[in-house]
Amino acid sequence: MNEDRLARLKQTLHKSQTEITKEVLAVATYYPNMVKVYEPIVPIKRLLPDWELERKTSVNIEKAEAKTSNETAEERSIRRSQRRVSDYILCNHFDLFATITFATDRHNIEHSKAKLNTWLKNQRDRNGKFGYVIVPEYHKDGALHFHGVFSNYSGKLKQSYNSKTGQPLISNGKYVYEFEEYKSGFTKVQYISDTPEDHAKVGGYIRKYITKDMVSIFSKKRYWTSQGLRTPIQEDNPTWYSELKPDYVYENEYGKIYTYTNLDSKIVPNYVLDRTRLPQE
Repeated sequence: MNEDRLARLKQTLHKSQTEITKEVLAVATYYPNMVKVYEPIVPIKRLLPDWELERKTSVNIEKAEAKTSNETAEERSIRRSQRRVSDYILCNHFDLFATITFATDRHNIEHSKAKLNTWLKNQRDRNGKFGYVIVPEYHKDGALHFHGVFSNYSGKLKQSYNSKTGQPLISNGKYVYEFEEYKSGFTKVQYISDTPEDHAKVGGYIRKYITKDMVSIFSKKRYWTSQGLRTPIQEDNPTWYSELKPDYVYENEYGKIYTYTNLDSKIVPNYVLDRTRLPQE
């Protein structure tokens, strides 16, 4: 430990908790066209920025929730992973939804992961950077495949056809395509409509595959993401929300979640609108 760090630690030991922490009664999370405000039953204690010596010393939302819940650490970890996947999908322009399968070696987890990672790297090298969030699905027979969303993918897609009729394949009212450069098995690719409803639907579909079964297979690796994805902006103790009626209220053993939608039609501060506008790519 260097001298500056040691000196700072000594100063911290002589400070009371009230001097180096702030009490958080609400946390606003700003998504595109939507805000969620979380009011915990147990106020959150955060170290002030000047006193955050170590990340592990911060008392975060998950720890506050743990005080009022019977959830196991594994259940909380799964729930956090589900929330993060939903955040990525809501905050980024994903335009493709894909299922990736393997023709051989489908029951070998390490080989399947290696094949996926190799294909992703090859596609970046050949076609440039693209965004993605990918989750595995593990079948009862031990086989594995992956579901994911993609953005700015410039590789070639080819139309899928019904082998019996010769007609283009359509699923849930949308044409089905394939990644032309994927050679390890089969893929099913469809375009995502540019609507909040379709993005939320896809996010929920992918989120459901993050389960406790993934722990035994992938340790803590329950999903894969590209670098540089946007995440929602958060604000402690927002002042504007208490004067605005929420569109939805959800209450559980941790506290209450207020959801505000259709913000353009409401009287809210300009900075709130700015934080809920998804930048154009």
